[in-house]
Amino acid sequence: MSPNTLSRARLVAPPIHRQGRARAAACILAAVLAGGATTAQAVEPLVQHDVVLLQAGSIIEQRVEGGANAMADYMRRLGDAATEAVRANPQQIPSAGFIVVAARPGGKAHAWFDFKPALAAKTIEALTHVVETVPPAPVKSGDVVFALRVSVWSSKPPSSYAPSPQEWRDAAKQAGHKLEIEALVDQLWPR
Repeated sequence: MSPNTLSRARLVAPPIHRQGRARAAACILAAVLAGGATTAQAVEPLVQHDVVLLQAGSIIEQRVEGGANAMADYMRRLGDAATEAVRANPQQIPSAGFIVVAARPGGKAHAWFDFKPALAAKTIEALTHVVETVPPAPVKSGDVVFALRVSVWSSKPPSSYAPSPQEWRDAAKQAGHKLEIEALVDQLWPR
């Protein structure tokens, strides 16, 4: 069959009746949906984009027994536990921001949150519990302060690269100037 004959054959093919068109459209829609289902990926409850050190790395290294390795292990354990806490709270709308953590000697840790849109109270409660119960890296002296830059029920990272929790902004406003990180932590989380 020559190309011209094939073209004519397509042109003279009998038209599809209304039922046939509906059936064909349904088959195409089913194929598209099935194809989309195989390529769709589940949204993770929590995606950790990076870590923001809120003090010089050398200070953290001096204050943590075991140094960078101990901190990396702590951040991994904290991230894993936070993921499970968010998984247990699927009603949370997608959000992105920071879980800010301060750790002290004696295995104590405290959290602040900076998310847009704000996290639901139940999610904050669950994440606060995680920060307070996951044993921190052993801190020898002073405070160690860092933030996990994360997305919750989304893969889109926060637009900012440094946290600014509302409590921190309120404390700076009350002081009339920006506070150093350790003074800020001591003011908001007294010893």
